[in-house]
Amino acid sequence: MQLTLASRIGAWSWIVCGAGHSLLDIAMRLSPELDGERVDAVLRDHVMELGGISRTSYEVIQGISLAMGVAIVAVGVLLLYVGRLASSAGQARPAVLIGLVASVVMLGLAGALLPSPPIVLFSVASVAFGIALVRGDRAAHAR
Repeated sequence: MQLTLASRIGAWSWIVCGAGHSLLDIAMRLSPELDGERVDAVLRDHVMELGGISRTSYEVIQGISLAMGVAIVAVGVLLLYVGRLASSAGQARPAVLIGLVASVVMLGLAGALLPSPPIVLFSVASVAFGIALVRGDRAAHAR
């Protein structure tokens, strides 16, 4: 059994958010007009030692940001994959529940700290996984 349409929408919301995050991050670094030059200058001037490797604060923040985008895409892909492997609604339920919990946590973080695109995408993911969970429970009880 594949994931329901609602679950796929939730997983794709993660993929779009992660891909958009990484692409926007790269675009901001390539286009000085979009970037805060003074902030970047300060971050580039601050060098720190991490595990015997010298990195500027700019490099560390850039690395974390790109890694976050890749990780968010990976979560979405894994949610799609786990749902595809499930042979019944009962087997898909844990992936849907994990998707719901993770989406709600990310929505809370986005609401507190981030601009509107991740807020919207994690809202969509939370609602979609919630719908999928309720529908899956109803389908299981109808049998």
